[in-house]
Amino acid sequence: MKAAELLEYLKSLSAHPCEPTIDTFKAGDPGRAVNKAAFCFIATPQVIRDAHSWGADLIVTHEPTYHDHFDNFEPDMVETAKRELLESTGMTVFRYHDHAHGAMPDIIHAGFLDKLGIGWSMEARRMFRLEEPLTPFELAELIEKNCGVKHVRMTGSLSFSTDRICLMLGACGDITHIPIKEGGVKLVVCGETCEWKCLEYVRDASELGFECAVLTLGHEGSERAGMEYLARRVGAEFGIETKYFESGEVYSYTDDAR
Repeated sequence: MKAAELLEYLKSLSAHPCEPTIDTFKAGDPGRAVNKAAFCFIATPQVIRDAHSWGADLIVTHEPTYHDHFDNFEPDMVETAKRELLESTGMTVFRYHDHAHGAMPDIIHAGFLDKLGIGWSMEARRMFRLEEPLTPFELAELIEKNCGVKHVRMTGSLSFSTDRICLMLGACGDITHIPIKEGGVKLVVCGETCEWKCLEYVRDASELGFECAVLTLGHEGSERAGMEYLARRVGAEFGIETKYFESGEVYSYTDDAR
């Protein structure tokens, strides 16, 4: 299988065409034969080194390789050094973002829920019903245990029980609180958000007696399970060797050194 053929297959998983799209090649040869495919949330220099050491022909990344949504290269010292590192490995890199979110269910959502390890069903694009009700605190504990998130940040009421959640994984800007505001759900799980607007709304609501909560996982913490899931799916589908490479959270914590 060639890298370009794999990208076309992954695009076909979307429920609708995503054009224009950022799901394009960022480095290397689209015609390269793929025997080993590395998958990651984001291709950090360490992920690039680790994938190359493993013998990857291809890296499939969810987020940009260069620090711009469209991977526009800026020739500063950091991006120049990163491009030189990539070119030295000879690996091909493409991004898989728009079409992953265009699938039904969203591939990133499906991977997160599978990693969570609890039965679920999809009600609407971002709305899911769990097999058993949980409190926000119990769900946060489960996410830390099963999804590798070191610290789930909890906002709002934490002791009410619900079996419906809204997933706003990744970067949803300043709309994280809207499903709660509109009354459709009481519990939202998000990646990164606008604290002064979204989380303060939820804190106010809780202090005024409304049951609601937001669990904030960080961008990577909320989405990486989807790329791990995709690696398994591609390996099973095509019989090529696949591996997920973890880049770790962008933050460090004082208890890391304890």
